[in-house]
Amino acid sequence: MTLSPGDGIMMTRMSKANCYCNFCSSPMRFEFCRVGETVNCFNCGMETVLFIPGLAPPYAEEQYGLEVREMKWGKNQFGLRHVEGVVQNVSSKNLDWARIEFILSDKAGVAVGSTSDCLISLPAKATWKFQAPVIQGEAVCVSDPILTCEYGRTGKAKVPRPPSPVSSRAA
Repeated sequence: MTLSPGDGIMMTRMSKANCYCNFCSSPMRFEFCRVGETVNCFNCGMETVLFIPGLAPPYAEEQYGLEVREMKWGKNQFGLRHVEGVVQNVSSKNLDWARIEFILSDKAGVAVGSTSDCLISLPAKATWKFQAPVIQGEAVCVSDPILTCEYGRTGKAKVPRPPSPVSSRAA
């Protein structure tokens, strides 16, 4: 059977959009009609909600809010430095995952790396004690935290930055 334009069948080309995984930042391509759907990233396997960069997110931030309650420098039982603190899920949604990330810089303010921590499953209103390892010896400052979950970036509240760990390194 051959179709011709006069057969009454309308054929359209599906429009595609590009975004990135909210966890690993790998590029993702999808049909516009799928905005707001939760899918698993082909690269990292984590759930992420499809969105169109530059436009309002498909869900209001109040639905997936994260806030940093505490933040400071610390050392683990092996003497390795980390940034530690508490993040709270201030929303009424159970989150499949939450991530906190920091840009690390030296005393001149030059970026020397980054660090992060991730939690799988953060119930509504629950808190999470994070520890983001710092292996860069020259790192003495951290950026404001970057908070993400499967719905995207969240957490606009600024918290005091931890003091420089220089004095604690000498101990």
